[in-house]
Amino acid sequence: MASGKSIFFSLFTLLGLVNAHQTFPGRILNRASEVEQSYDYVVVGGGLSGLVVANRLSENPETTVLIIEAGGFTENEDWITIPLLSSANVPALGNGPRGTKYDWNMTGIPQPELGNRSIQTPAGKVIGGGTVLNGMVFNRGSKADYDRWVALGNPGWDFENLLPYFKKAENFTPPDSKVEEEGWDIEYDPAYHGEHGHVQSSFAPFVWPSTRNYINSMKELHVPNIEDAMGGNAAGAYWFTQSVNPKNETRSTAQGFYDPSRPNLHLLIGNRVTRIIIDSGKVKGVEFSAEENAARSTVQVLKEVVLSAGTLHTPQLLQLSGIGDKIHLSSLGIETVVDLPGVGSNYHDHILLYTGQIGNNQTWTSEQLALYESKKEGPYTTLGGNFFAFLPVGTFSNKTALLSAAVAQSKSQYLSSNTPATVRAGYETQFALLEKDITSPSTAYLEFIFADTAIIPALHQPFSRGTVSIKSTSPFDSPVIDPRYLSNPLDLALFVAGFEYARAIRKTNAMQTINVIETYPGASVTTNQQIEEFVRAGVDTEHHHAGTASMLPQELGGVVDPELRVYGVEGLRIVDASIVPMLPAAHLQATLYGIAEKAADLIKNSYSR
Repeated sequence: MASGKSIFFSLFTLLGLVNAHQTFPGRILNRASEVEQSYDYVVVGGGLSGLVVANRLSENPETTVLIIEAGGFTENEDWITIPLLSSANVPALGNGPRGTKYDWNMTGIPQPELGNRSIQTPAGKVIGGGTVLNGMVFNRGSKADYDRWVALGNPGWDFENLLPYFKKAENFTPPDSKVEEEGWDIEYDPAYHGEHGHVQSSFAPFVWPSTRNYINSMKELHVPNIEDAMGGNAAGAYWFTQSVNPKNETRSTAQGFYDPSRPNLHLLIGNRVTRIIIDSGKVKGVEFSAEENAARSTVQVLKEVVLSAGTLHTPQLLQLSGIGDKIHLSSLGIETVVDLPGVGSNYHDHILLYTGQIGNNQTWTSEQLALYESKKEGPYTTLGGNFFAFLPVGTFSNKTALLSAAVAQSKSQYLSSNTPATVRAGYETQFALLEKDITSPSTAYLEFIFADTAIIPALHQPFSRGTVSIKSTSPFDSPVIDPRYLSNPLDLALFVAGFEYARAIRKTNAMQTINVIETYPGASVTTNQQIEEFVRAGVDTEHHHAGTASMLPQELGGVVDPELRVYGVEGLRIVDASIVPMLPAAHLQATLYGIAEKAADLIKNSYSR
C-alpha cells in the first residue's frame, strides 16, 4: 500500500502536469501565494550561477523556471555601482557592499593558526550574489588549473572545453583609445573573448601612474609579461579586465542575465529554501519560507532542482535535506537520505596579506569623485589597480626547498582527525597534483596585487582544507564555517616567501624611483619567525570560497558527478562554486560564469537525448 507521502506527491504531480505549461506572466514575486503550483525547474539561489542557469533554461518558452532568492535587488547605491568605492581594494574608502544588508554577514569559527582570530566570510544575499560584493576582477586561471579537474575524474572539464562557455557569458570591450594614446600598450586576443554575453568585461579607461613602475619592476625581476592571460597562459604579469560596463563605468553583475520579460520565468525574492523534498530517491519539490517563524510553503518540480545557494549554504541545504555524512546527520536527528561524507568537506579559499599602506588624501579623493560623477573619468573607474602578477613557485621562492617540504609530509597528515576516509582519499589525490605543480612554470601559486604603494600577496593554491557543517536543524541558523586557514604549514611557507618577494619588488630600481617604502609592517620585521607572526595576524579572505560539494568521484569524497548530478538522488544538480574541486589561480567570477553556462547545456542536453 502506498504511503500517505507517496499519495500526496502523486496527486501533486497530476495537478502540476495540468498547470505546468499554462501561460503565466513573468514577474517578480514577494509571497508564497504568488508562486505557481509547479515548475519544470526550481533554481535555489539568485546569485551568479543561479541567474545564468535560469536564463539559459528559460530561453525555451515552453520551459517554466522559478528562482528562489533570500535577498532582493540593490538600490544602486554608489558603494555598489562605483568601481573604486565598491571594489574595497582601497580600505581607506570603505568596505564597499561587504558587511551590509546585501551580505549574509557570516563569520568563521576561531582559527588556531591565526591566533584564534575569526575571519568574516562574505557571501551575497542579493540578486546577483557575489557579483554585487566582489572586487570586479575578471580573469581566468591557467590551462593547467582546469585540466586538473579532468585528472581528478571529470572528463570534459578541461580548459579547451570550458573556453567556449567562458566566452559565451562575456561581453568584451577593447581598451579605450585614450588609454592607447597615453602610451599604455595593452594587448589582447579577440579569440579568447566573447562579444554577446550578459556580463561586461573591459579595461579601465584610467591607468594609475604607478602601473608603469610595477610593469618595469616585473621586467627587472624577469617575470614574463602575458599578452592576454584569458587564453590559458596566465602565469606571469598582465593587464586584467574588470566586470564594469564601459558605457557608464559602473559595476556589471549577474543581474544582466535576469530577463523579467519572459513569461515563463518567475523570481521569488525575500524567501529562503529550507529543505529539498525527496521521496524514494527522487526530488519532488522544495520547501521555503520568508522567515523562521513563518509558515513553510512548498512548490513542486517537474524536472530538476538546481541548487545554486553557494559554497556556504549549498552544503547546509543538502545536510538539512538528509544528504551528507550519516554520522553527523544522525547526531542532529536528521534521517539520512544519501550518505555522502563529502558534503561540506574540501572547503578552500584564496587568502591575502596586506603589506604597505594605501594613501588617503581626502582632498584628492573628493576631487576625483567629482570628476567621476561629472564625466565618468579618472581613478574611480578603476579597482585601485590595473595590472598584477600570478607567479609560479620558482619565480618567488626556492621551489626545491618547498617541494622537499611537501614530499616529507604524509599527504593527509594535516587534515582534521575526523575526516572521512573517502574525503581523505580525495585530498591525497589533490595533494599529489599540488605537489607536482610546485615545479611547474605554468601553474601560479601566488597572486601579487599592486594597489598604490601596497603590494598584496595572495595564496591561490592552498594546501589547507576546511569544512562547512550545520549545527542545528534550523535552516535559519548560519552553518559552522571552519576554513582551517594555514593548517597545512606549506601555506605559511608560501606566504613567507610571498612577503619576502613583495620586498624584492619594492627594492627594484623601478619602484625606488617613486620612493616606495614599506610602511607596514616596516623594516623591524626581519626574521622568519617575525614574518610568520605577521602573516598569522594579518591574512584575510579574498572570499573565493569553494569545494564543499566537490565534483569528484564518490570514492574520492565527491558530491556531484561530471554532469553535476548529486550522487544517489534523481533530479538534483548543483551549480555554484561548491562543485569546484580545486580552485584555479584566478579571481573566481569569470570561472563561475563559464561553469554555469556549461551546466545549463548539460541540463538541456539531458532532456534532448
